[in-house]
Formats: sequence, structure tokens, C-alpha cells
Amino acid sequence: MTEQVHISSLLVTARPELVPQVVSKLSAMTIADVAHADAVGKIIVVLETPDESVIVQALTDIQLLDGVVSAALVYHHAEALAKVPPLQPAEGNPA
Repeated sequence: MTEQVHISSLLVTARPELVPQVVSKLSAMTIADVAHADAVGKIIVVLETPDESVIVQALTDIQLLDGVVSAALVYHHAEALAKVPPLQPAEGNPA
């Protein structure tokens, strides 16, 4: 089976007074990157995962964070990881 990378984005809405705490918790997730957060409570999160099940679990985990009002999947893309051929020694250089 070909290895894949899944890129997805989420729109998270948090209680305005808890945005800093929610952003901190999201930033601590190794698969997540907070692309934007505002004082009103709108947070855009990008996930990079090896498969769909990790996205589903992350979405569930985010929805259960204190201060999160909602979290929704907005975009998802899967792509095969490029297979890099092994390096060949340069002519005249031993391997």
C-alpha cells in the first residue's frame, strides 16, 4: 500500500475569553498548526496526518476541549508520498 499524507483544515469556534487557552492546547498537538486565531473566537487549524482515522480522532479531541464551541472539517486532501530513489554514488567515488 502506498504511504499517504492527509492535509485537512478545520474551523474551530471558541469562547472569546478562552481563545488563548484553546490555541495553546491546539498548538501542543503534534499534527496541528494554528494558522489563524482572532479575538472573536474563530480559529483555523491545519492538520497533517498519515490517514483519515487520525483526522477523525483529532476532530473529536478538539471538539471536547474546554472552551471549544464547535469544530468542523472544512477541507481534506490526500496525496501519495513521493518515493525517493536511493542515492547513486558519483562516478569515480566509491559507495
